[in-house]
Amino acid sequence: MAAPDTSTFTSSAQVFTAHTLPQIRAIHKSLHVQIDEKSARLRTQVGNSYRELLGTADSIVRMREDMLATQDVLGRMGGMCGRTVVGAKISGLGKFRGGEDAEVNMSQVARVKLLNACGLAVGKLLKGGPEGRGDRLVLAAKVLVLKRLLVSSFGTIDNTEEGIRAAVEGARKSLNSLRRRLLRAVEKVLEKIGDEVDRNDILKALTAYSLASSSGARDVLRHFLSVRAEAMTYEFDLEAHEKERGAQNVLKGLDLYTRTLLDVQFLVPSKLSDALLRLKKQHLLADESIQGLEGLRLDIYEKWCGDEIQYFTPFIRHDDLDGKQAKEMLTSWAKKGGETLLQGLQGTLEHVPEFKTIVDLRTSILQHWIRDGGKARGFDPSVMLNGLRHVIDERLLQILEAKVAKLKLVGSEVTATLEAWQPGTTDQCRSLWDEEMLDMDVSGGPNRVTREITSRLYGRNDAVARVVTSYESWHHLVDSVGDLINQLKRQRWDNDVEEIEDEEVIAERQELLSKDDPELLQKKLDETVEEAFSGLNEHISTAWTSRLDSIDNGPIAMYILRVLRDIRGRLPKLEGISSFGLESVPSLHEKLAAHVSVSPLEEFVSTTLTRRRVVGRALWEGEPALPAQPSPGTFKLLRSLILSMGNAGLDLWTPTAVKVLKQTFSKQLAEVWRKELNSEVVDGDETTGGGENAAEEKTSTENKTSTEEESNSTETTGIVEDTPGNEEIPQQNSENKDIFIQWLYDIHLLQQCLGAEVSSEETFKAFVEDVFKKTGLESSAKDRLTKASQDYWKRTSLLFGLLA
Repeated sequence: MAAPDTSTFTSSAQVFTAHTLPQIRAIHKSLHVQIDEKSARLRTQVGNSYRELLGTADSIVRMREDMLATQDVLGRMGGMCGRTVVGAKISGLGKFRGGEDAEVNMSQVARVKLLNACGLAVGKLLKGGPEGRGDRLVLAAKVLVLKRLLVSSFGTIDNTEEGIRAAVEGARKSLNSLRRRLLRAVEKVLEKIGDEVDRNDILKALTAYSLASSSGARDVLRHFLSVRAEAMTYEFDLEAHEKERGAQNVLKGLDLYTRTLLDVQFLVPSKLSDALLRLKKQHLLADESIQGLEGLRLDIYEKWCGDEIQYFTPFIRHDDLDGKQAKEMLTSWAKKGGETLLQGLQGTLEHVPEFKTIVDLRTSILQHWIRDGGKARGFDPSVMLNGLRHVIDERLLQILEAKVAKLKLVGSEVTATLEAWQPGTTDQCRSLWDEEMLDMDVSGGPNRVTREITSRLYGRNDAVARVVTSYESWHHLVDSVGDLINQLKRQRWDNDVEEIEDEEVIAERQELLSKDDPELLQKKLDETVEEAFSGLNEHISTAWTSRLDSIDNGPIAMYILRVLRDIRGRLPKLEGISSFGLESVPSLHEKLAAHVSVSPLEEFVSTTLTRRRVVGRALWEGEPALPAQPSPGTFKLLRSLILSMGNAGLDLWTPTAVKVLKQTFSKQLAEVWRKELNSEVVDGDETTGGGENAAEEKTSTENKTSTEEESNSTETTGIVEDTPGNEEIPQQNSENKDIFIQWLYDIHLLQQCLGAEVSSEETFKAFVEDVFKKTGLESSAKDRLTKASQDYWKRTSLLFGLLA
């Protein structure tokens, strides 16, 4: 229930007469609330008035104190303006002006001593000390600035004493020398890299450079980048190094490049600016490090320095380099530095001739860059990686081409041998059974004996051995290159375990370095090897063609065949060179076969075909009587051919060579035999129509040419009586017929020896048919001769192993 408005009541009776008990209670409560509110307002008002009273009292007290202080000041001023005081001051001023010249002289002497002490202190600090290198450089720069200020404080020294003038002149000259020493010491610190180099030392060295040269932050950064660029150029400067440049120079240049990027990002934009700003926060002589130098004795000499020295503060622009400008400078330097690094690497690699050395250097360089190249923020490490790959791959390709091109030396060796060819000397081959071989000392081990036996067995005389040795050296070089390329394929290019890289980045790098680069090298190797073998093949073919018609073409063919055989025995496994030298082999085999065949054929023609009697006629069997063995001349022909082949060298007689020999030998044999057959026909005609004189003359000639062989054959196979000089013509025709029968048997035996392919040739078959017609035998007799020759060849073929 709401309480009635108490403001309308005039007396307490109205409360109790006109209202109910609840209303009375509400009125009571409302009255208490109003009483409390009015009591609170009254207390607040009284408190505010008391505070104002206290403030007024404090103001009165302060005014009284100020009045008393003013009275004291006015009293002292009045006392100081008295006649006695003013007179004393005038007297003291006069005395002071009288000693001014002495004080100036003392100041100059003190500054000269401090000047000399500064020079000694700078030299001592540059030599070394207990402080860190960076701290010593900063302190030396501060002392150098102090010395420069002292020199400047003397101004013109024309009116000074001689000793002071000489000291100042000497100090001015030494100032530039000390400044150069300081800057060189700073450069040495900036050039150093490695884990033992603290970046704080680099920061302090740059601070020292700023003090010594009064350079701002931008100039300091430019100087730092310039020093690092010169250091990189020095590492690749051949004239500046006493020793040859190598892997260490390249790695150091790469370290300079990467560490410069990281150092600049460490220094800029805050640390360098803060360090320069700290130089400006206090006066130079107030610096504790300068005060702590005992040699300067600033506690004595400081008061003699003028205000321009005592209160000097270095003025250096610390805020002229922001992050954007630093980034532009670093990006420009990184571009030029990268070009310098790649050019230096290229120049260094040009003086490295070994493929393996460059491969090892490639591994070191790329691992170095993979480890450190990605640490710099804002730079793509793949750009420099691709540049390094390109330079190294170019040099590897050049060396690869140069090594493969050395195959020309093999061709040059062949040409030199042919130009200096001496029959009987150049082509001389040592026998496997000569005394030198049998007397060889075997105590040195089996390798020497095995090598000597192999060389003699394969006809490797000195001329062939020189070519083989040259080719083996080249083959070893190419094999080593191939092994190194395979080694590149097996390399892994993961970063250190401390670095976390994306799998895609690692896979892409692995693809480039272990697949693309080796494939490029392998492809180039295969192409250059094919080109080199093509050139060698053409070279040897040209050399052989120029000697094709010479009188020594047979021994030369043997020499070239052996060279081709040894080279083809170790051909690289490339499809493009699988036919190396094969185009010259047919002509070589032909000349070899002609050379081997000429001596046996000449002997056969001169001793056998000119014979006009059948040796061993009494040994014929059957009806009609037919020979059961070849004539001694035919047997000797095969034997001579085998010996001639053996003298040429057993290593030459491959199945193809034997086949060509049989073809060539059969053609030459058929040719000379047919010529003799035709001469027999002519002689027979002349004998039939001309009488006995011709027959006697013919018989006399035959007797003279075959006396020795007939006597030997008579001893072994039976004696056949010489035909008397006056034998009748029918008997002579019978003997000619026996000769043709013996020839037919010999020809069938030779067919067995030379093979079915040779005997099936039309010219040979025609020749056999002509001889058969001269015999007058029937076909059955011919079959008997064929079978007899086959049986004889089966029994004796092993005697002619190379032809069997």
